[in-house]
Amino acid sequence: MSGRVVYAVDDLSAVADLAALGVDAVEIEPPEDDEALRRGVAAARSHGLGVTLRLASDRILGPAVVDHVVQWLAGFALDGVRLDGPPAPVPLGEFAAAVGALSDHLGRPLTLAESGRFLVPAGGGTLGTLDGVNAWLWRAGDADPVPDPALPLAPPPPGAVATLTGLRDVAATLLLTAPLTPLLSASDDLPAATLRALTALRRAHPDLASTSPDPARPIRRGAEVITMRRGALVVAANIGVAPARVGLPGVPRSVVFTTGPGVSLTHTSVDLPPESAAVVACCRFDQP
Repeated sequence: MSGRVVYAVDDLSAVADLAALGVDAVEIEPPEDDEALRRGVAAARSHGLGVTLRLASDRILGPAVVDHVVQWLAGFALDGVRLDGPPAPVPLGEFAAAVGALSDHLGRPLTLAESGRFLVPAGGGTLGTLDGVNAWLWRAGDADPVPDPALPLAPPPPGAVATLTGLRDVAATLLLTAPLTPLLSASDDLPAATLRALTALRRAHPDLASTSPDPARPIRRGAEVITMRRGALVVAANIGVAPARVGLPGVPRSVVFTTGPGVSLTHTSVDLPPESAAVVACCRFDQP
């Protein structure tokens, strides 16, 4: 599931609607009825969706349970497992080795994640949520570290303050363009049109689906503006209540996505309305 858009659901009855929104995979808690799980996985597959299981970490109590989870992966043609909650009371290295061995045996990729990080594949990166991005946006100054290690950034200037008043679409844009695996759910209350536009953007520009942060190109956070380079694209956000001119590390060519009207380009920057974001295609970067 690393690098794909994952949507957590209570059941697999809405897979057709999620596929139409551009979601790549669904995450579900295992139902008590094995046959229901088998039918649900088949339905998801028919719409081109992957399926991963969400398990409470404290349910993984020993090697026998680990073996049972690995058998689930094989027997139900699942794509991965995510352990949610406190650290699992089993050696995760052994769990990862078992999942990796099964992946090699089946000849298809499998994932194992613990809360927000992937253990299999080893370089899978992290999972990010809309709540996590919102929490990051709300942080002021540089007293606290960034909560998500997949969102490296240059420290904001002293006294920087984010003035957020309902920047749901801006947060969603940052989540689906950052170097991590987006994990969404119905509780995010993300409009269908917004999600559909952002998943289409990821498909049109594969650089946005990369999960590998580039330490040489950190996310740059000022008091009210954020920039993030992703290949030949630059994601720019204005989280303030006034218009902002955001300098870009390259020469802007075109705007490929915006959260709303009123975005315009200059020779070196993008002008953003209050509480908005844009993705800009650039060239002739002044940095590697």
